[in-house]
Amino acid sequence: MNLPRFRLSLPGLALLLLLPATYAAAKEEVILEFKNVRRDPDGTVYKCYEYTFGDWENKVNHLRGRGTLIQAPGGKGGMGENKTMIRFDQTPLVDLIVVIGNANNTQTLNFGLTDKDGTEQTWQISLAGLPKGVEQRIRLDMTKPSSEQKPGTKPGMDLKKLSVWQLRGDYTDPNVEVLLVKLVGQK
Repeated sequence: MNLPRFRLSLPGLALLLLLPATYAAAKEEVILEFKNVRRDPDGTVYKCYEYTFGDWENKVNHLRGRGTLIQAPGGKGGMGENKTMIRFDQTPLVDLIVVIGNANNTQTLNFGLTDKDGTEQTWQISLAGLPKGVEQRIRLDMTKPSSEQKPGTKPGMDLKKLSVWQLRGDYTDPNVEVLLVKLVGQK
């Protein structure tokens, strides 16, 4: 019995070995892009967050092509969006990409979500021990919150039907200096 032979060159073998790794790699979906700010001719400004509050009021600025910089005198504030269209049901693992500034002294940020039935949950983001001035990817599992502040009418967070997201300080005095780059979901 004669079996067909084929030859595999070294470049062909390398390509064959790399293909499964390429397909197995997680695909990212940008959920919040802090680099993008648009200004319409009428003066309307579009950004991925709607408001700031507390210590962060007037302390959050856009750095063109780099991200959104929080330079606040303390962690008693935050930013966010009401009536949000973001969802995490298809991407429950997310990476918050940030650069911690040299003047940052806060140890923790908090990412909060409220779904349409009123469930409020928070994920703590530890900045302790992370190097300053270098882009960091901080992984959050949206199915495992650090705490639940308020249960809604249905148990658990509905990651498909969200109404509010917020990034907040830890409500302590140390100043906050963090550049937000983007929030990406892992598919």
